[in-house]
Amino acid sequence: MAQAYGDAQSINFVNPASYSRLQLVTFDVGVHGGSRKLTSRDASSSAGFGTLSYLQLGMPLSPKWGLNIGIRPLTRVNYNIAVPEERTFFDTLKVNTVNQFEGSGGIYQAYVGSGIGFGGFSVGVNVGYIFGNVTNTTRIVFPTAEPLDAITPSSDMKRTSYGSFFYTVGLQQIVKLGNDLNLQFGVTGSMEQKLSAKRERLQSTLNYDASSDEFYTRDTVKYTSGDRGDLIYPQSLGGGIMITKTDKFAFGADYNTSKWSKFRNFGAVDSTQDSWRMSVGGQFVPNAQAFSGYWNKVTYRLGGYFGKDYIKLDGREMNTLGFSVGAGFPVRRIMPAMNQFTMINAAFEVGSRGNVEQLRETYYRLTLGFTLSDRWFLKAKYD
Repeated sequence: MAQAYGDAQSINFVNPASYSRLQLVTFDVGVHGGSRKLTSRDASSSAGFGTLSYLQLGMPLSPKWGLNIGIRPLTRVNYNIAVPEERTFFDTLKVNTVNQFEGSGGIYQAYVGSGIGFGGFSVGVNVGYIFGNVTNTTRIVFPTAEPLDAITPSSDMKRTSYGSFFYTVGLQQIVKLGNDLNLQFGVTGSMEQKLSAKRERLQSTLNYDASSDEFYTRDTVKYTSGDRGDLIYPQSLGGGIMITKTDKFAFGADYNTSKWSKFRNFGAVDSTQDSWRMSVGGQFVPNAQAFSGYWNKVTYRLGGYFGKDYIKLDGREMNTLGFSVGAGFPVRRIMPAMNQFTMINAAFEVGSRGNVEQLRETYYRLTLGFTLSDRWFLKAKYD
């Protein structure tokens, strides 16, 4: 329900039109961590993860004009996969090999956005810079017991660095139904964007060190640096609707789609497909104006999603499914006269993608966010 959401002290990066509703200077930071499990027909593996979710600062410039500055990770790469295979050399020599696939790095977004409102209508835009690098390495190694005098292990490393501008445009419309009840609509989108990239590649042979049980570079076969290319980032479109009652509840649904079949990396086609996701969710506050009873002021949240993932494996679609529960815990002000409004947000999410016949990923994620809102630029008054 992020497409249509916005309020006075929440920063909704998904739709920059929501910045027009900011009434408080808001510092927002979030982190998340958890575990994921990959399962195939004959093997499984588990790993933990944790990283920064977002860091942003939003501020009102006028009653219906807001600004947001922030940074967030766009992708994170961290994998190490070993696949055994029997290969034939010199027509008759059969050797057991191991294909090792390793990846590391990530890409980040640094951005500034602004939204302005006209009555119940608002429009906004996020513009920023995408940067970072990703390293992908493929090694072919052999058990030391094999007769490998004429055969050496090899490595092919590619490091791609990204640096380019991006944008997202958003619209929102609020229709008042009366008695603090509103119907809200939101739309976001971006056209296909070409992102600049630079690639470094190292192909080498390897030697095995028995003392450390590791492979190290023996000879450099080929090295290239500074190869420039483009990454085609696909067109995306999203829309949502929600119904809200001020300080009481909000329920809505979003639909998002991206043309990942158009994705290209240095002109190469990847195993991607057009994706879509349908999300539904809501939040409820028992009594936001209560003078007593802390749990009356807590915001309780529940949501879920399903759709088709952008990854296509062996020509087959990868379905996605998940749900989350969460809450927003208000932090009491130290003094009634202070203008600070602080919220601690927590959410637990369970999700999966893939299929049991090929590969399935199941993950558990805990997200913690800290939102500090304050009134700035107040004029001093004297009696």
